[in-house]
Amino acid sequence: MSRARLIFIVFYLTALLTAATAFRGASSRIFNKCSTAVITQNRLRQQLWQKQLELEELINPNAVFERIKQKGKPEVPIE
Repeated sequence: MSRARLIFIVFYLTALLTAATAFRGASSRIFNKCSTAVITQNRLRQQLWQKQLELEELINPNAVFERIKQKGKPEVPIE
């Protein structure tokens, strides 16, 4: 084996290992970004669900009736 071929193989393997390390780092960063996005999406979904429950409580006929009973008879404007 010639000396030039040995040097070429050493440089080739070094470049290959460097590229593999870079790909692993990039893969890890992308995974972390995706995980953060999923967590944020789930948190927003939970907040939306809570707001929907609050809205349903405000417009539910039974809840409206209960609020009216607690506050007393509503004032009806005389025309």
